[in-house]
Parts: sequence; structure tokens; C-alpha cells
Amino acid sequence: MEGMIWNANHALDQALDPTTAGIPRGMIKNCQGIILLSMVEAGFIFSGSVGSGVILAHNEDDTWSPPSAVSVGGIGWGLVAGGEVKDVIICVMERGKVDTLSAETQIKIGGQLSATLGPTGREAEASLNFNGTTEVRGTYAYTFSKGIFGGISLESAVLKVRPNENARFYAKEGITSKDILHGNTVTAPKDKGIEELHYKLDLLSKGKVLVPTPAQVERKSSMRVLADEAGASAKTTQSDVTEVNAREEAEKEAMS
Repeated sequence: MEGMIWNANHALDQALDPTTAGIPRGMIKNCQGIILLSMVEAGFIFSGSVGSGVILAHNEDDTWSPPSAVSVGGIGWGLVAGGEVKDVIICVMERGKVDTLSAETQIKIGGQLSATLGPTGREAEASLNFNGTTEVRGTYAYTFSKGIFGGISLESAVLKVRPNENARFYAKEGITSKDILHGNTVTAPKDKGIEELHYKLDLLSKGKVLVPTPAQVERKSSMRVLADEAGASAKTTQSDVTEVNAREEAEKEAMS
């Protein structure tokens, strides 16, 4: 999970970059949950996946839940190795969809969850009626690759909760994604990057940008080292954690 949280923070850094168009503040402020994914180029990942990430619920008091681990598959390594490595931010606008995603089952995007490429611009409020009386519905995806917001086909992607990783990270056997997102009984570990996740989501909900200070850059670098160490440790204790190189996997895929 440490690596997923690091990647999630990195995705939010892209959205907060003042040189990008950004995500409408109303999208973050009004969403019921958010999924932060990273298509993995190289590193530790769950077997059968091309990416991993976290989902957080947006509480009624405007706070955010701790993160629950998810993986994503069904896309193919060719896309990842072809220079299209992307961070993906998915805003879920309906509480029922968040509840579905908190179940210990796999969800197919395009089936149970249909994601539309979302509008950009931090002040872009009118097009989705954020200030109106009609509830904004649907699920909106934002992708980031090499400094540009763009699109990615997620129609065949499958999201899956990772209960073993949640149990390891929260040191609580039998913990469910629902416990994490809606139970209000889970204490988030300190100094794992979760505080930064919440802080950055709050900035996005206010239409703010973020230029990292030297201290923040240094902390991000040190957190990456800790995340890599945690990934290596998880590989020794979890049978579904493996180390991958996207380009090698794409070559195997092309030959099969």
C-alpha cells in the first residue's frame, strides 16, 4: 500500500501543477469518492494487474476516509509499455457507486462502472451544474501522462479490492474495504503519506495549485524509498505480489 499511496500522491501532484488545466474544484468537492490509479511501468504489483491504486470515500463532513487498496487489470501491457504510462484520477459522484466499489468483488469499467473523460479547468463549474439544484451523477476520469491531461480507454479495465494488502497495511486481519471507507473505526497509520493525500484533495476542492517546496520534494523522495522497501517486503509475505517490467511483459504479450 505504501507504493500505491506514493503513486496516488504523485497523481494529485500532477493535478495540482499550476502549468496544467487542472480538475474543476466542484468535481472534487462534490464527489462521493475518488480512485487514484497508476499504470505501472516497473516495480512491485499484484499478479494479473497492470496497475494499482487506492480508493477513498468523501465523508458528509467534507473529510476523507483512509485509503483502500485496489488493482486494475484487463488493459494490456502494450499500452503501458508504448509510452502511455498514466496516472488516472476517477471521481465517483454517486454514493451507491462508492458502496459498490467498497464490496470485496471486481468491478468492470464500462459495465458496472462507466467512466467519462471529465472536463478540465479549476473554475469550470457551470457545465456540470455544481452550483445548481440538480445532483451531479456519473463517474469522471482524468489521466495524466508526460505533462499532459488526456484520455485513456478504460472500458475493458477491471478494478479489484486487495483485502490481503489492506490487512497487512492496517495490521488488522479480516478488515474489509467497507470498514476502511465507511466504518469510521479504522485508524490510519501515521507518516505513510495519507495526511498528504487528504491535504492535496482539500487543495483541489478549493481550486488551489501546489508548487512543492524543497522540503516537500525531499520528503517525497524519501517516501519513495520507503515505498519500494515495503513493496519488496510484501513480496515475501503475499503470494499475489510480483515484480514486473512493463516492456518485457509487452514483448511477451506480443509474441503470444
